[in-house]
Amino acid sequence: MGNHLKNIFDFYIKSSIHVALSVTSLAFISMKVTTEKFSYLLLIFIFSSAFFAYNFVKFQSVFRTTNRTNFPHLIFWLTFECGLLSIYLFFRLTLLGQLFVLFGGVLVLLYSVPFAKNKENLRNAKGWKIYLVVLTWVFLTVGLPLAMTPNFNVYLFLQLSLIQGVYIFVAIMPFEIRDLAIDPSSLSTLPQRLGIYRVKVLGWVLLSVALLFTFYFFGLTAPFTYSTIFSFGLLAYFLARSSTNQTTYFSSFWVESIPIFWAVGLYFIN
Repeated sequence: MGNHLKNIFDFYIKSSIHVALSVTSLAFISMKVTTEKFSYLLLIFIFSSAFFAYNFVKFQSVFRTTNRTNFPHLIFWLTFECGLLSIYLFFRLTLLGQLFVLFGGVLVLLYSVPFAKNKENLRNAKGWKIYLVVLTWVFLTVGLPLAMTPNFNVYLFLQLSLIQGVYIFVAIMPFEIRDLAIDPSSLSTLPQRLGIYRVKVLGWVLLSVALLFTFYFFGLTAPFTYSTIFSFGLLAYFLARSSTNQTTYFSSFWVESIPIFWAVGLYFIN
């Protein structure tokens, strides 16, 4: 029974269901701040497109292989179905929403597929990885929800992009610290350039500055502010505990869970 549950949990992580829920949670936060009336179809689109994009990045080389030994059949079919669902729901978005999705899709392609013959993808290009991830998430979690409102609020877009962008940037740090020993030096990740301690200090400073902007933009007593304080504090704690010898689920489950806690906290505070 224990091994069976562990296999289910491992599949939940490996198949990108958990990270897709994290992306959807950040989008839910943007929708909650923007309007009380939000679309469940939009959340379904964001989940399915995030699920498709992450598995495309992780498994696109495996999906293209002719070797069917240990082929992830279930993940392949779930990814395929989410891709079809994303395409269907894409045509129900506003034009501005479609543009945000298309920009994000281009970044996913650049991130995972070599953009010229005999060239590397941008994921493996020096120093690009973390910024591509931040931009792709922000387009989907902030740009798209605001683009679906009757009047796109540029100032709110910039405010939420700053706050969530900093969160995403810092949330990647535990992963880069975990992978420090195995990442090639050509990636030029933050821990490779700055060292683990300086990366942690940078993360804490960025979270503190973003929190100050949250106070300024939304006030000290807003539900969004309370939930942000909790979530940023939780991320700061996990960043402090990050090391190259993390437990199996430290980053892939616990760090990735923070947006879910953030969204649940905001929902109940409201």
